[in-house]
Amino acid sequence: MMEIMMKRSLAILASIGVSVAPAAADIPVIDKTNYAVARDTAEKTGKILDTNKEILTTVEETLKAVTGDRGSDAGPLRDIAIGNGFSVSSMPSFDSILKSGIVDFGSLDPKVVEMATLFINGLQLVRSLSGKENSSLASDKSYEELMKTVMGVSALITGSQQAVETRRSALESAGGEIGKAEDIKGSIDQNTQLQVQTGLTLNEMIGVLNAGVQSLHAENQRKLTDMSNTKKALRYE
Repeated sequence: MMEIMMKRSLAILASIGVSVAPAAADIPVIDKTNYAVARDTAEKTGKILDTNKEILTTVEETLKAVTGDRGSDAGPLRDIAIGNGFSVSSMPSFDSILKSGIVDFGSLDPKVVEMATLFINGLQLVRSLSGKENSSLASDKSYEELMKTVMGVSALITGSQQAVETRRSALESAGGEIGKAEDIKGSIDQNTQLQVQTGLTLNEMIGVLNAGVQSLHAENQRKLTDMSNTKKALRYE
């Protein structure tokens, strides 16, 4: 009897063990250490991604700030050197000012021409020293060259005075634009335009100085002609 009960008990235990074992295999096991490491890695990865987004945004903003057209910023500075006023480059050559006894200033500003003409007419100059038309005498040629120079320099002085006033007003207006650019590209373009305008202003100065040299040349030419004529007059024949 005892043997039979022992066998039944073993059979029951065996059946319980078989039924319990598969159930135990489905229970999830949490490794706290690995979980903590995985969570920390995920957090750090998220921070790295956020940082990369910030860097990308900064790069895009920087690229935008140093590229593209900023004509609206530099445009107001474009005409401060010459603009619509007088420019030495608009002056005709002194040799072409007088044609067949008629003064011709070409496409020069009408206001400049008017003032220069009033000055020249006020001198009441004769057309030639000998009184002859189209004279080939050295004294008449020298006088004509000197007269052209006086006319040209007169127009140049009048125009330059006008340009100085216009330029001053333009420079004062340009000063109000400094610092208004929205980004570094606008500031760079403004500075570049100012450099260009400075170069144009220097070119105007060179033109004025060149006219001064021409004036001295005409004066020296007249003196040389006078010396030559005096020598001819004193020559014994």
